[in-house]
Amino acid sequence: MLQTEVTIEFIICGPNFNPDSVTKLLGISPTKYTIRGSMKNCKYSPAIETTWCLQHCINSLNDLDHQVRQIIDRIENKLNILLKFKEENDIDFVFTIYG
Repeated sequence: MLQTEVTIEFIICGPNFNPDSVTKLLGISPTKYTIRGSMKNCKYSPAIETTWCLQHCINSLNDLDHQVRQIIDRIENKLNILLKFKEENDIDFVFTIYG
């Protein structure tokens, strides 16, 4: 059976917010973040938005459910904090799975 690397991400994104404030509010350090206009994590052009991301990479689809659950478990009890932050800032939440 072929092994495929799969990436799972929970992303907070928007035009202008401070990723450090998300880290403080949630008490969770991001796997990566990008500031709008910066070249960090961008290959060819500046970032068009600010992002704060929790990411897991796995090598087997058998682990997919477990890894998704790990991300959900980290943010599930922070839902009210996330919703309040969303009200106060122009942000979106994105959950992606890709391989």
